[in-house]
Amino acid sequence: MSNCTLTKRLVLALGAFTVVDLLGCTGGAAGLPESVTVTLPDGTETQATLGAGVLSLADTTWEFTQVYPSGTLSGTPFVTITFGPEGELTSFKNNTIASEIFGGTLLFDGERHNTSQQGLTYAAGTFGAATSDASGFAFVGELNAFAPVLGKVATATATATGEFDADDPDVMTGTFTFNGEVLVELPGVPTDPFADEFDYIAHRVD
Repeated sequence: MSNCTLTKRLVLALGAFTVVDLLGCTGGAAGLPESVTVTLPDGTETQATLGAGVLSLADTTWEFTQVYPSGTLSGTPFVTITFGPEGELTSFKNNTIASEIFGGTLLFDGERHNTSQQGLTYAAGTFGAATSDASGFAFVGELNAFAPVLGKVATATATATGEFDADDPDVMTGTFTFNGEVLVELPGVPTDPFADEFDYIAHRVD
């Protein structure tokens, strides 16, 4: 499924909740787990806690560009990812993944934020881990969308696994996946799970 198709699915599914005439505050917690199982590039698995990062990525910013199966690159980066002082993933900027819903910036701080759709909010957090030799890493981002009165209406997971270039510390390559599902059924809203996966190359810009 292409990014464009995935975005249209999200717009149709989540955007439909904004036309439901329900009043009240969203309330409730962010609904994020305390830990998740992360699969690293070397095939090992580990439990990563909410907010955990990869120290080698501390205080850096990277532009991620999709690599097509032919080996060619897309024209522009699909997202710019910023990491905090402990190597934790803090934000997606210049985001093109379902940006009609979530906007150009996604904050992974566990707090509620407005989406681009009136009445919808989201909360997101990440879980990161590195391989034992620090050559590879994996991040899982969990995101929940909320609507007034209905509470949590959709969930999504973004996963980035990758390895650092042995010859250039400012380059890394790997795989990016995005999937989710709509939790509340409404007339005309598709509830089938949605997913996308592709390779990427990332370059450090800060």
